[in-house]
Amino acid sequence: MKSIILKILASSTFYFMCSQAFAVCTISDTGAGTIRLQPTSGSTSTIQLDIKCDDEFNISFSSQNLVDSSGNSTLKNESAAAFTKLKTAIPVRYDLSGDAGSQWRLIINQKKKAKHSYLIIANLGIVNLASLAAGDYKDRISVSIDY
Repeated sequence: MKSIILKILASSTFYFMCSQAFAVCTISDTGAGTIRLQPTSGSTSTIQLDIKCDDEFNISFSSQNLVDSSGNSTLKNESAAAFTKLKTAIPVRYDLSGDAGSQWRLIINQKKKAKHSYLIIANLGIVNLASLAAGDYKDRISVSIDY
């Protein structure tokens, strides 16, 4: 009997570009910066980011495999794609809420405020383990802050 082990990751990467001298922005502790999903249809996972800046800033959220600005994306198994006929992608939807609204790939200006909060919820689509190649299914979420 074969067993399939499926590990799904959505990594967070943060990019900071400083455009003003002596401006300070801090981001909350994101733990490991990883959203982990169980390999079952409809599973969810959440990450919250809190950002404090002493001046206004621009922020945008994106994903390496993002399909559209409403948060539809895919988790991909890049290492298995070259040698299998099984599926190597799983649909995922990222719901964004908080001070930046809900649109992905949109630059939002954020005014100076004590704390800005952002919530990302990953919702896994339909998973059929029998048709999936075993391995890691990944996407990379990036948060760009220009201050």
